[in-house]
Amino acid sequence: MLKTDFVRDVHPFIKWAGGKSQLLSELDKLIPSQFNRYFEPFLGGAAMFFHLASYKSMNLTVYLSDRNEELIKAYKVVKDNVEGLIEVLTGHQKEYDKNPSEYYYRLRDEIQPRNDVEIAARFIALNKTCFNGLYRVNQNGKFNVPMGDYKKPVICDSSNLKSVSSVLRRSNAEIQCVDYREMLSKAETDDFVYLDPPYKPVSSTSNFTAYTHQGFGDDDQLELRKRS
Repeated sequence: MLKTDFVRDVHPFIKWAGGKSQLLSELDKLIPSQFNRYFEPFLGGAAMFFHLASYKSMNLTVYLSDRNEELIKAYKVVKDNVEGLIEVLTGHQKEYDKNPSEYYYRLRDEIQPRNDVEIAARFIALNKTCFNGLYRVNQNGKFNVPMGDYKKPVICDSSNLKSVSSVLRRSNAEIQCVDYREMLSKAETDDFVYLDPPYKPVSSTSNFTAYTHQGFGDDDQLELRKRS
């Protein structure tokens, strides 16, 4: 893809298991030279979307979706209220730096967000400080990943958050918490659809499908194959 209409250096604002940032040079070869609208129904860290945003004019319609409610809420808050988000994240950074372990588990298990900005900030703060940036929930939908082993994790990357917010607003991205089937029903000929579903675990100890309490099992994988 030719590097034209450069937006700015922008990259995923969260970590996500199975993210494709390291494979973008290969995936770039598969991007259509021309397309009408862009769909990413398994959003995660949105590495492909941000890659497009950095290399292609965003004068197009973009549909971003995922079944993870907190993830989608974070994207919406970054898009619509990034300054408020940065303020709350800065507070999390200060408290975490004082006593990382104590604050991590208090944030994970005790602190109750009061609004969407606080929900998004909690989501991002935990993502930046939990083990390997994993997102896993139990059967009750509660985040249960232990703390990661980081020296000085950056919870609030205000510069990139502002870049992400700018890209989401400039592309007029439609961000929804819906099943991939609903999003794909909107796709038409000459649209670019990027599908990156949760991996099928290779063993019982590498379960990376619990991004929501519904999971994404074998039947889901088979149905997706039929649809694609």
